Amino acid sequence: MKRIAPICLLLALSLNALAQNFKGREESFKNWSDGPLTEADFVERHVSGPAQGTTVGELDWLISFDPVTDRIGNLRFRHVQSSTRMDRLSSWRDPSVDKPWSLDYFQTEFNMVEIYRRKVQDELNTNPLDYQDIKDYYMRLLSSASDTYHMETDHGNDAAAVARYSVQYREELDGWEPKPLTEPQFTRRALGYGIFAGYMGECYGAPVSTAIGPLFHGFSFGFDFPVHRVYLGFEGTLGAGSALKQDNFYYDPYDDYYWVKGKKCTNGEMSALLGYTFLDTPRIALCPVAGVGVSFLDQKTGTQNSGGSDSSEIHGLRLQAGMNVSVKLKRTLDVGNYYGGGSYDETNLVFKVYGAHSQFTGLGEVWSVQFGVALDFVGWILKNNRDVETR
Repeated sequence: MKRIAPICLLLALSLNALAQNFKGREESFKNWSDGPLTEADFVERHVSGPAQGTTVGELDWLISFDPVTDRIGNLRFRHVQSSTRMDRLSSWRDPSVDKPWSLDYFQTEFNMVEIYRRKVQDELNTNPLDYQDIKDYYMRLLSSASDTYHMETDHGNDAAAVARYSVQYREELDGWEPKPLTEPQFTRRALGYGIFAGYMGECYGAPVSTAIGPLFHGFSFGFDFPVHRVYLGFEGTLGAGSALKQDNFYYDPYDDYYWVKGKKCTNGEMSALLGYTFLDTPRIALCPVAGVGVSFLDQKTGTQNSGGSDSSEIHGLRLQAGMNVSVKLKRTLDVGNYYGGGSYDETNLVFKVYGAHSQFTGLGEVWSVQFGVALDFVGWILKNNRDVETR
């Protein structure tokens, strides 16, 4: 313990020093939006020898790109917000060759950087998935424009050239109309994957309705796999109804058991569904479905049979068809990185109405109506960002 205490103290002091250094480094930056440059924003550096007088100084600028999360309607997505900055610690001026227009020279270059930042941001606001290509393209243009500016102004020594550029860039900034942030355009892969759970009720016709009661309440769960607009789902339901209201409703020859009046009955089904989403908007989706599966009714016997079960079951082939109405509560877009790995996810409240026909062994055909609501989480992997045509 005595050895650990000095190590912990040293670690704490080191972390504090790093934090203070980071804070101080951040405070050395000045944003374009903070206002015009002043002499206090530059370190004084006297240049001697052959290089003396060749430049009035140097502005160390950069465009920073920071990820932010935004929301348009029910879509939440991450995109990049940019800002123009200069570094006070590495930007310098030579007071021995200072000119009356030196600050204007630096400010004009700063304005030029801000103009290119706005060009980048305007394109990112309409197409954030192509972030790296957009950034690289405009940074190349900015580097070329910066070299041209330095050359034509003789590195701040040509007052007329500085004044000409100053007017040009100020007019461009004053007349700028930024493009608003719009919902990103993206392409998802064909196959999606999802899981859902919720409530499902089933209302039976005769003879189940007369012998037990029409309504069973249940818990539904399953998986869905959309492929383009085609829907493939697998779902199951476990429910409970009323007590049996009549004797001699069903004889189970396997268990040699007559269903007993007054005992509770349960139901369930397992189905595979196929559908087609004919309407798919950012807010709602409509998908008619049809499927095949198995229906079953159960009653506890109180004794175990040879298979280890203490229930008597009636089961049969089930055919069903109906409609899924998905209300999209939340959509989330993660653009991933330049080389892919992004995803698109939806959180949906799905309302379901089905008509079903079950052919129960020993009981005959029974028609029923299913209705329910489920919370569905479904997602897709985005196509690689490199698939987008680059500049």
